[in-house]
Amino acid sequence: MSTASFTFISSQFSIYVGFSIFTLGIFGNLINLRLLFPLRKNPSSFLLFISSFFNLIALSFGLLPRILSIGFAIDASLTNLIWCKSRLFFSYNGTITSIICICFASIDRFFVSCRSVVWRNRSNLKTAKLVILITIPIIIGINIPYLLFYTIVQTKTDAGNITRKCTTTNSGLILYGNYFVRPVLIGLLPSTILCITGCLIYRNINSIASIQLRGTFQRNLTSMVFIQIITFIIPVMPFATINIYQLLTSSIQKSSYRLAQEMLVSDTTNIILYISYAANFYVYLISSSSYRRDFLQFILFCSNQNRSNNHVHPLPGVQFTLNQMSTIQQFPRVTH
Repeated sequence: MSTASFTFISSQFSIYVGFSIFTLGIFGNLINLRLLFPLRKNPSSFLLFISSFFNLIALSFGLLPRILSIGFAIDASLTNLIWCKSRLFFSYNGTITSIICICFASIDRFFVSCRSVVWRNRSNLKTAKLVILITIPIIIGINIPYLLFYTIVQTKTDAGNITRKCTTTNSGLILYGNYFVRPVLIGLLPSTILCITGCLIYRNINSIASIQLRGTFQRNLTSMVFIQIITFIIPVMPFATINIYQLLTSSIQKSSYRLAQEMLVSDTTNIILYISYAANFYVYLISSSSYRRDFLQFILFCSNQNRSNNHVHPLPGVQFTLNQMSTIQQFPRVTH
């Protein structure tokens, strides 16, 4: 297989798989915003709502430009300095903030699954808002160097042609992105947190004496946690692996054929990574019966609006079914 074949495969994969992930992700996260908005006073739902918002940013600034660049050779960052400086800034802000919100939501679910009233009281909306207000400025701050140091670099080839690349000549920023942002903040750290909190939640559920609490929690909350952990870890691990591999082999002299192979793997894993930001709605839809009911009622509500020429009618029962997602908060508390 020639190097041109690797480029063609990468291009086709980006177009068909990438656009599918982007379309489904935009649709799913918009529906998430609509269904989770009435529950924004619940800590976990509030965090998932914020995560869905930043998923839209991650998909728009991270995935879509990558699809256009790899699949259609359209890259505005090569000609527009503002886009060159801001694309990675917004993309990393979206991806990292979304991941952190999911981690905080999993920690909140661990708190509400504890038998101790002291631990359960740690789950509250005020705390959730506080951690978000602290976290977002920190994430913006750590990504500001991309705004400052990224620029369009022109190089002249041996044939006399001028090529442009949106990159940085700051070696410290290169090391920061290669060794910390991509492998740690986007890969290893959130995966570790979600695995630990998932195991702790499962342990807490098995120790709960109430059959009613156990069944409700497993159906509407725990299944969402574990499926979301799986849909996060599976796409992230190949991305983290190829980044670590490229770091370990960066000093090795490589042939053009090997470089083309690595580029294919890198492009593929970068596209697959965005499943983590596109699959939330479908995870909730599969794992939660109350979420399915809310979605169906939303569809019926939209259909009724169309039939009645945009006259708004009340939708009985929507708030009740949405609140079933937070039913764990309503059970009697048991202290040690």
